[in-house]
Amino acid sequence: MRQPLQVTVFPYRMTPSGPEYAIFCRADDGCWQVVAGGVEDGEDLAAAALRESMEEAGLTGPMFKLDMVSGVPRTCFAAAANWPEDLYIVAKHHFAMEVGGGEQVVVSHEHSEFRWAAFNDAHTALRYDDDKTALWELDTRLDAGDLPRPGL
Repeated sequence: MRQPLQVTVFPYRMTPSGPEYAIFCRADDGCWQVVAGGVEDGEDLAAAALRESMEEAGLTGPMFKLDMVSGVPRTCFAAAANWPEDLYIVAKHHFAMEVGGGEQVVVSHEHSEFRWAAFNDAHTALRYDDDKTALWELDTRLDAGDLPRPGL
C-alpha cells in the first residue's frame, strides 16, 4: 500500500557549458516534469526516490536530498481512500541524482520522451511551481559546489 508521501528526482549531468537536467514529458497529459512517484509501505524517502528513478528512467543513483519540501492535495491520489480523513496535504520531498559514467536515461511507459535542458529551458518547461523551486535549489547548490551528502 502507498504511504501518503510523494518524491521527485531531478537527474542532472555536468557538461562543459554547465549542468543539464533531464525532464520528462508525461504520456497521459503531455506536461513536462521530473521523475515522480509515491512511497510504498516499508520504504523510506530515499529508497522510494531510487526505485522511482530506476522504474521511470533506468537510473541508479547516488541520491542527494534537497531541502525543498512541498505539498500536493490528497485529492490527486487514488490511494487517498486508504489514508486518514484528516490528511489534506501529501508531503512532497525532492531529490537530485547525478548521471555520469556513460549511464543512459531509459524512458518508461509513463513518459513519451525526455530531453536534457539547461536551467532556463528546464525551468520554463516544468509544469509545477514547486518543481521549479526545487530545480532552482539544485542549480544554486551545483553553482556553489554545495550538494548535500548522498542519501543512498
